[in-house]
Amino acid sequence: MIVINPREVCAAVLEDISVNGSYSNIALKKALKQNGAMPVRNRAFVTETVNGTLRNIIYIDYVINSFSKTHTTKMKPYVLAVLRSAVYQIIFMDVPKSAAINESVKLIKNRGLSGLSGFANAVLRKIAENYKTVDLPEDTAENISVEYSHPLWLVKMWLSYYGEDFTRELCKSNCGKPAVTICLNTLKTDMKGLCQSLEKDGVEYQKAYYLKNSIRISKISDIASLEAFKKGYFHVQDESSSLAVNVLSPKEGEKILDVCASPGGKSVLIAEMMNNKGIVVSRDIFDHRLELIKDSASRLGIDIIQTQNHDATVFNPKDVEKYDRVIVDAPCSGFGLMRKKADIRLKKDGNDIDSLIKLQRDIFSAVWQYVKKGGVLVYSTCTVSKKENQNNVKWFLENFPFEAENIQNYLPDNIKAPESENGFIQLFTNVHGTDGFFIARLKRKEK
Repeated sequence: MIVINPREVCAAVLEDISVNGSYSNIALKKALKQNGAMPVRNRAFVTETVNGTLRNIIYIDYVINSFSKTHTTKMKPYVLAVLRSAVYQIIFMDVPKSAAINESVKLIKNRGLSGLSGFANAVLRKIAENYKTVDLPEDTAENISVEYSHPLWLVKMWLSYYGEDFTRELCKSNCGKPAVTICLNTLKTDMKGLCQSLEKDGVEYQKAYYLKNSIRISKISDIASLEAFKKGYFHVQDESSSLAVNVLSPKEGEKILDVCASPGGKSVLIAEMMNNKGIVVSRDIFDHRLELIKDSASRLGIDIIQTQNHDATVFNPKDVEKYDRVIVDAPCSGFGLMRKKADIRLKKDGNDIDSLIKLQRDIFSAVWQYVKKGGVLVYSTCTVSKKENQNNVKWFLENFPFEAENIQNYLPDNIKAPESENGFIQLFTNVHGTDGFFIARLKRKEK
């Protein structure tokens, strides 16, 4: 059903994510499209409320359970969605508390749940008056888990890796609102031309942290509507992903394989760095994702990308020693993206990592022979997990004829990379300001 009330849209999206397991970015995009008549201000409210609620969902539920006799796990999904949204507004947003409460009660009545409206009203009023008095758990892991809304098992894992202070800062940084970073398309314009176009559309921008061809933008609700986007002057890509391409260091005329290419950001940047000269093969297992890559390449004026539907775990003998460079941006747990995909907090558990490690190693085992002798394989993930990152690289080097290569010369001078001489970098949101990301450069031995 199409609705215009922004708080109703928020509740509907949160319910969809909770009940149906929908991905937050897809559910939000669908809801905003269905309710396109909403003013820009209301669209921004919905986006902030949904994403903010998800980024703080464990803490929000903890607060609700501190004042409600009915536990959140026993509540009707829609009532819980309304309460979560309202509590986020009360605690984290600059909106009148009375409006957050009264409008939420109306939503519950309008859904035909009038019998629960009094309950919701009482709980929200108690929270509005007393939420600052809520005591967090004393146990270190539970305290961090609740305060920064990270799964307890993940907090315990990071504590074992990094200790309390670093883990607390990492979790805190994952609760922040991420910047939108875009990458200049050097085939179409230069940075001056891009910035002039953005200024005409009223977009605010600032330098990125590390890369001269990246900038961070704000004050924009629809990137696709920008003239610079339509002209193919840029594509959206976090600096972490761009750094992976820097470490790959593609050259004109080479043949390069991107084995897990969707949504295509790395493939198009590779082609741009090759000055659109050579061959980039971009693979995925879903045709609709391959179409997205084709569309991006067309918009950006790139014609050297060849898309192929192929499962990266399946060895293709025709590809043996065919490529100068191969990039494996492997499927992973995604814990480096918790600012952008806050629903990861709800979807992952420790068992996921074990199955992902098998998948990652299956990909390694299938693709290593595609690299020419003396060629380069770059392995990257968007997660913070030693099992998926450092341990996988160690396993790979022990089993295949590759060696780790010093990546210091492929990284900006101002970036913290203590392990660069060992061939890899682990990016952290709290340290680097980027997505959490892992990049390793592995060179195939000549013999």
